[in-house]
Amino acid sequence: MKRLTDPQIQAAIARMEAANAAHLDGDRGAFERWLKEEGDLPARLEFPLGELMNEKIRGFVWAWGMNDEIRTDGITKHDRFNAQGLEGKAVVEVSLVIALITARDLPKHRVAVYTDDPDKPSRRR
Repeated sequence: MKRLTDPQIQAAIARMEAANAAHLDGDRGAFERWLKEEGDLPARLEFPLGELMNEKIRGFVWAWGMNDEIRTDGITKHDRFNAQGLEGKAVVEVSLVIALITARDLPKHRVAVYTDDPDKPSRRR
């Protein structure tokens, strides 16, 4: 898996939101096509442990906790989080759609999304 850059994350979020908007505007298969092509890719989400208390992702945190899906690890200099490294990080294996929704709701420099190379033509699992 490769860490997505901020421009890649923002572009993927924009594609997801465009597919959702098209679906709501009457193209009933738009979001499902995006999900099949891109959103259903496996992804890994990493963020400082303090973000587990972020109200915007409370529902995801509850579900991940109920299913024992949250792992913890130490923060390294390669994480480039806006954190001192004392708090550690949460690591969650999710689908790309969930990673993008979460990344959209967390502060920009407090989240990392990893997935297979999104620029490759074959994106299906």
